[in-house]
Amino acid sequence: MRIAPKAIGAACALAMALALAPTAQAANPGNKPQPAPATEVAAHLISPLKVAFGPNGSFLVAESFAGMLTSISSTGARTTLVNEPGQEIAGVSHLNGTTYYFNNDMGSGPEPGAELLPARLMAMDGSGTSRQQADLGDFEAANNPDSATVYGVRDATAECLAEAPWMGPTPGEVFSHPYSSAPVAGGVYVGDAGANDILFVANDGMVSLVKALAPEPVLIDAAVVAAVAQEMNMDVPECMLGHTYYAQAVPTDIAVKGQWLYYTVLPGVPGELLGIGKVYRTQLQSGVTQLLAEGLGAPTGVAVGQDNTVYVAHLMGDGVSTVKNGTTTTVLPAMMASHVAVSGNSLVALTNALDEMNGGSLVTMGLK
Repeated sequence: MRIAPKAIGAACALAMALALAPTAQAANPGNKPQPAPATEVAAHLISPLKVAFGPNGSFLVAESFAGMLTSISSTGARTTLVNEPGQEIAGVSHLNGTTYYFNNDMGSGPEPGAELLPARLMAMDGSGTSRQQADLGDFEAANNPDSATVYGVRDATAECLAEAPWMGPTPGEVFSHPYSSAPVAGGVYVGDAGANDILFVANDGMVSLVKALAPEPVLIDAAVVAAVAQEMNMDVPECMLGHTYYAQAVPTDIAVKGQWLYYTVLPGVPGELLGIGKVYRTQLQSGVTQLLAEGLGAPTGVAVGQDNTVYVAHLMGDGVSTVKNGTTTTVLPAMMASHVAVSGNSLVALTNALDEMNGGSLVTMGLK
């Protein structure tokens, strides 16, 4: 859904927050990052926001706001697979010779989500030929799963809301922004950061709802007031103190391991400013959902190792960390870590993702 600045898809807003906000501490604030033996495979990438292990030892990188999908070899050689300036290329993943990605129309308005635009899940075969598997915008237009959800402050007086109408209750809007994918046998799971839901797209293109994400409650206290004033240059009236703001639960990444679907959430404004991101997992058969960690600095990537270790990339935190018993331990210290993927004993991550001057990097490290 649309609440500006949108947590995902608003690169300028994120870059501004990175420049101004202090680094958010994760669930283990006493943890000090330790150096990790990482290797930079490629540099000067343009807005690299998602990465996947590709065929023949390659890495697939979505250079999202450049409209590019790039294959990078283990030695750093690059091959452009998709080049569509003006489009957003997002959510790359790969399974059994097929590469999946989103080709999202960006729109021309000043605020993301001002209109429902095509949001295409594409499937590329081994020869480089792409076909559209589904348009997630069509599903959102027909269903809008969070249409009955009320975001914002639900119980403030009319007089108080008049002082800050942007904080008032609003229903879920019709907006789709698919941002992450996880292919399995039979189809692809999709995290839609605009619709605030997780979907499944079958191989025949049929789209179904897996889970509509409940709003994330944010208590309006002095920290919220200060963050909104600093980052958004907006005032929160005193009458709002003590109320709860129900922020949009924006899914920033998903991963599937066995019967569990893991996902990271970056609560929308004002939550995206406060370092209160979370990682959950949902049992795909029963729907039971468990909170694995909270208090995370803009978690935008999640991966699960062969030993079920959970890895999280923090765009506004300490880099890439593991999650165990609700606490995090940094395994790859880095700035602006936008994504992480794990395969066997190898970890790959994207760092400095929003560095407009030097570009981002693709780095790898071995796992014990």
